[in-house]
Amino acid sequence: MTKTAPRQAADTSVNRGRALAVTLGYAAIVVLAWGSNYPLMKRAIADMPPLTFTILRLWGAAAVIAVLIRARGDGPLCPPREERAALAGVGLLQFGSVLGLTSIALQYLPAGRTVTVVYSMPVWAALAAMLLGHGKPTRRHAIALALGLAGLLLFLNPAVVDWRARGVAAGMAMVLGAAVCWGIGAACYRGRQWRASMLCQTFWQLLAAAVLLTPCAWWFDTGQPVRPGAMLFTIIAWNWVVPTALALWAWTKLLSRVDPAVAGQLLALTPLVGIGCSALMFNESLPPAFALCALLIAAASCIVLWTPSSARRAGGGGAAQGGA
Repeated sequence: MTKTAPRQAADTSVNRGRALAVTLGYAAIVVLAWGSNYPLMKRAIADMPPLTFTILRLWGAAAVIAVLIRARGDGPLCPPREERAALAGVGLLQFGSVLGLTSIALQYLPAGRTVTVVYSMPVWAALAAMLLGHGKPTRRHAIALALGLAGLLLFLNPAVVDWRARGVAAGMAMVLGAAVCWGIGAACYRGRQWRASMLCQTFWQLLAAAVLLTPCAWWFDTGQPVRPGAMLFTIIAWNWVVPTALALWAWTKLLSRVDPAVAGQLLALTPLVGIGCSALMFNESLPPAFALCALLIAAASCIVLWTPSSARRAGGGGAAQGGA
């Protein structure tokens, strides 16, 4: 017995280490896929109108998710009838706004700046939840909101954003609007319990966003040139599979292994990946003030998403939903 006890302890330690490695692997897939995709989106819209790229991504991603649901035997494609309208609304606020508005804004803004503002969305989600009566304001939320707003105000500094460049003001408004819409959608999503699986919810939201944005793309992008090429086709296919299907699969796995609040905190690393990839792909300069902006926004997101252990035990963690 005395000999087997150390061996069992060693086996337990090894198993815990493996479990931690698998968990971090899922988190790495999500953060790398979503963070690196913003520079790729900017590269794609150089050869294709932004909304056309967005609807191709949405329709293709919805098809991949549908195949994945069928392959897994994960129930029906459509959510229960009573959930369809609400999920469609969340899809328009989240997928439709983030993918549609940011793709247009990327014509005028560097990818690193774009992803930093987009991932201020947990702060807006907390504010929207309080305004909708889904949670009482706390000191922690007030601190997070103050940090997030300080980061965004610092972001407005001409040392960070060149306001003289064409389209920058409109682009910043679009990205900030996308983050706010995502926050409202997240607050609405967390305000009720859902029977549909996460993949089914994702499919329905992608479909709703695609249906809305398709006529918009036809209206605004008609007559704009498309320069097909291997790089463009590769980025479109990548968007169908990696940031959508693979990353969402990894996200569901991550949520099954750790508290949603912890998983949400890991997403705060996403803009840092986007900033680094943007600097590598486009030789984007990063002034010191920009680094402080990113850190303030990331810290605000972490504070919002962090849930005390007592609240988690009481069921207060809430479901976290990611964004591509």
